[in-house]
Amino acid sequence: MAGLFDALSARPALARSLAAHVRELDAGTLPPRTRELIALMVAWLNACEYCTCVHKEVASGLGVDEATLATLGDFARSPLFSDPERAALAATVALTREPRALPPPLWEALRANYDEAGCVEVIAAIGLNNYLSRVINALPPLSSRA
Repeated sequence: MAGLFDALSARPALARSLAAHVRELDAGTLPPRTRELIALMVAWLNACEYCTCVHKEVASGLGVDEATLATLGDFARSPLFSDPERAALAATVALTREPRALPPPLWEALRANYDEAGCVEVIAAIGLNNYLSRVINALPPLSSRA
């Protein structure tokens, strides 16, 4: 994300608010593994190569093994994901593909696995990672900016 923050240096207040949002999510109750799986799924769905590489590395550092990473696209059937992770990932896919609303069955799955604060954190993590991947995809590489 250093490239994103470099690009946002033209708007320091925006960069600071974004960094604060990232810090606040990192300090929440959502397990770091779940946050990274959400980030990686969003990156993958949005075809953000930079985000995919970064979040795959972070997930690996958190102990997510290659088998789990390899089955991320089939998380709903894979025994390598917990029920809370499946609920978060299903919400991630739904909101990344159709950001207007989360279908009621997916809300029910989130509520069955997370308290109210956890549900908010899942949704905020999905939104933040969609914002990041889409902005990163839209910005030209640093080397091509004048």
